[in-house]
Amino acid sequence: MGGIMTTKTATKCYRFEGIDFIPENRLLRWHDNQQTLLTDDESRFLASLCYLAGEVVSTESIYRYTFTYPNAYEESGDHQYDLNVLLLSLSKKLLRNGKMAIPIYIIPSYGFRVSLPNTTAVRNETSVLKSASPWPIISNKKQKNPLHQAVNIKYTIITTVMIITFILLFGWWIMTTQ
Repeated sequence: MGGIMTTKTATKCYRFEGIDFIPENRLLRWHDNQQTLLTDDESRFLASLCYLAGEVVSTESIYRYTFTYPNAYEESGDHQYDLNVLLLSLSKKLLRNGKMAIPIYIIPSYGFRVSLPNTTAVRNETSVLKSASPWPIISNKKQKNPLHQAVNIKYTIITTVMIITFILLFGWWIMTTQ
């Protein structure tokens, strides 16, 4: 009997100069092998910023994106989060040698922006075996194009307005011809 069982899990990692951020583990792994553990809220906030890296994101959008999705481990979703408090505590943890390892830019009266990571990687972990290079590069640059997304959103809105207008005009025509 007695076979060895192993499980593989893929863990996303945002790699910046001098630091890796592993959202699933709530971990900042410095390239000198030191580690900093984040709170759940700090990790969710930073993960949202990293996911939307390169884009200027409004405060309302980042708040909704970060905190309105239900968390299976929380008893209720009625929590209120203060982004300023999170930003302050997160900034302290990201500060090393007088420099922010992952700079979070504050856009006054609008929101936040994080620069693109050097790479986004997935680490395949096994409980028994370790590969020689556990961080294969998925992509060097984020493939999102904000202008393309804006055009798609505007196209969707225009199409929806046209359909609603057509339905209203058609309904009006039917009502007036009877």
